Amino acid sequence: MRIKLFRLAQDAADSETREAAADALRALLQQYETYQEMIEQLKDCISAYEEMQKNFRSDLLAPALREEHKERKATKYSVRDFQLMVIK
Repeated sequence: MRIKLFRLAQDAADSETREAAADALRALLQQYETYQEMIEQLKDCISAYEEMQKNFRSDLLAPALREEHKERKATKYSVRDFQLMVIK
C-alpha cells in the first residue's frame, strides 16, 4: 500500500490526487510509527511483568510454600508420634 501511495503521489496526472496520496502516505507512515512505538512499549511491559512474576515467585511464594510444607510435615509427624505413644 505504501508503494502504491508513493507511486500515486509521484505519478498521478491530477495534482489533487498527488496531494491526497502524499497526505495519505504521510498519515499512514505516522500511524505505523505510532504502532511501532506501542509495540516496543508492550514488549517492555511484558518484560517487566515477567520479571515481577519471577521475583514474587522466588521472594514471596516459594518461601511461603516451603514454610507451609514444613508446618504440614511437622503436624503430620506430631500426629503420628502421638499415635505411636498411644499404642505403646
